[in-house]
Amino acid sequence: MSIAETPTPAEAIPGGVVNPATPSTTPEQPEAPAPEGGEQTPAAPVLSEPDYKALYEKMQADLDATRERSTEAGVEADELRAQVAQLQEQALRDRIAAEYALPPVLAALVQGGDEAAVRAHAEQLAAVAAPRPVLGAGGLTPHAEPDPYKGLAEKLRKRRYGI
Repeated sequence: MSIAETPTPAEAIPGGVVNPATPSTTPEQPEAPAPEGGEQTPAAPVLSEPDYKALYEKMQADLDATRERSTEAGVEADELRAQVAQLQEQALRDRIAAEYALPPVLAALVQGGDEAAVRAHAEQLAAVAAPRPVLGAGGLTPHAEPDPYKGLAEKLRKRRYGI
């Protein structure tokens, strides 16, 4: 509220008395005509009650505006929460795709609702995308056979006997 809208104490308190030193915001009432004796009596101050209906309507409008701003802020907060959740899911997929050394094309295809599902899908994509060695990997990868000579012995047998 601004100072111009603030009621004076006499306006705010029904039956309040106006301080003579307080400047009046209402036009002055003309003094009553003097009685026959020649003495003039000052006019009694006019006490007016504040316009409660206008005050109520203004407060109601302020309340409605505040509720609208609150609703808008809630909608914006929900949108931001959804964006944060989406970014967290994308970060999880990117991190797991990097663990399995997936190329960017396949990393974009990783799907899943939770970490276990994302990890399982990334593992499946890695199995398809991994290059197949001609000979055994020799135990260098966790999924390879530990015997490095198994593939070599079979290859020599085929050369020698033609089988």
